[in-house]
Amino acid sequence: MLKADTEYGEVLLAVLCDGMGGYQFGELASKTCVKRFVKWFKEEFPILLYEEMTFEALKREWTKIVRECNEVLVKYGERTNSELGSTLTAFLFVDDVYYAVQVGDSRGYVINEGVRQITRDHSLLAAEIEKGTITKEEARNDKRINILLECVGITRGINMDFYTGQVFPNSTFLLCSDGLWHKIAEEEMQHYLSGSYMKDNKVMRMHLNFLVETAKDRGEKDNISAIGITPM
Repeated sequence: MLKADTEYGEVLLAVLCDGMGGYQFGELASKTCVKRFVKWFKEEFPILLYEEMTFEALKREWTKIVRECNEVLVKYGERTNSELGSTLTAFLFVDDVYYAVQVGDSRGYVINEGVRQITRDHSLLAAEIEKGTITKEEARNDKRINILLECVGITRGINMDFYTGQVFPNSTFLLCSDGLWHKIAEEEMQHYLSGSYMKDNKVMRMHLNFLVETAKDRGEKDNISAIGITPM
């Protein structure tokens, strides 16, 4: 997570990636994506912010970045005869607006008086839920829960979704890998991550750690990553 003070106030970038392909390759895939977004935030975003800060301009830059990362990982996989990839959930906060890009099944939520999943999973089960062939409750225990339809680094063609919206006071944004949301209900997210006291970093960290440990206690074996943000 990166912050910067600007003429537009504090801007913040949060990027969460969940790598696939075993520990070595998964870590490489996720680091490739995170490092490229960090480079963009430090070197390219200031130009965008002061010259053309529009959603369409941001989408063009992020599309280019994601495709670059995808190409790097695909070529590496071909050279090493391996399969590696990463999910990507990135949120940018400027003034009282958020912007997001999504690939895979890591998620972005906003939590206040309720919980709303902002991002849409690029997964087989999410597609089945949209078609009405399976319910969210049934999907929780479906063996196909980890099958992705989009991922950075697996195929040369890649699709991504973009989101934007208003940031309201006392809202908490949660970015998390599927290892968390597999085992933690939205009601629990709201209980532990809502309220103005989430602006205290120590409290936020403590509550996030509690949810991660709870997911582990419930038998989650997948990677678990989570970022909590209170932009205002």
